[in-house]
Amino acid sequence: MKKKFPIEEHDISIGKKSSAFLKFDFGDLGVRKNVDNYNEISIATERIHNFFVDHNMTNNNRKFSELNCLVSYMIPNEEQQKIFLKNKKYKKDYGNNMENYLDYNLINYSKKNKKLQVQSAFLELSQPHTLSLITENLEKIDKIGFYNTISVCDLFPDSEEFQYSPFPKYITNFLGHKKWFNHDLIIDEQFYKEGLYKNNLDDLVEARKFVDPKIKFEILGASEKEKKCFDFAGLF
Repeated sequence: MKKKFPIEEHDISIGKKSSAFLKFDFGDLGVRKNVDNYNEISIATERIHNFFVDHNMTNNNRKFSELNCLVSYMIPNEEQQKIFLKNKKYKKDYGNNMENYLDYNLINYSKKNKKLQVQSAFLELSQPHTLSLITENLEKIDKIGFYNTISVCDLFPDSEEFQYSPFPKYITNFLGHKKWFNHDLIIDEQFYKEGLYKNNLDDLVEARKFVDPKIKFEILGASEKEKKCFDFAGLF
């Protein structure tokens, strides 16, 4: 029987120190064909939103001190993939090594640093009031930091091309997922067809309308040009 993705793993603790870990497992990149990671991040984003809608209705007096939301894949190295293509299965020890896991940490929060960190794909794909809904259910928060959509994977730990490229060749070429795309957070040039700024500033401005004005927005690792664009949009 064909697996239906994502396989969801929720670890929710409601109490004096409430925490939420939401994992959306979209299977194995060596087995699946033509994976569209952006579409699957969209599915996870919608379910994260729905989780907070439900939480707000049933436990709105319980705020989270820890939050982590992941989109996860299995990923074989070259030798493992060749074995799979030849035998239609992996060796029994496949998956025992952490290098075979690729994760997008879409949003994460810890009460200790009072900051919610958000990847650009989540910003783009969520509803304008989603971040407001999330922040209202966090214990203490001073800032929301936004950054590029990047995956965490130990398969090629020293490869900037694999870690930071919008189109990592190992995934798009060797594994054959032509639709795979890691979108940068873009606020200093246009790429949308519509909108005032025609970039992620439009997403940020819409989110800003709903989030408590006491909570500051920032771009993690912003260049001077990006800071000026951010300031021009009234986001500093």
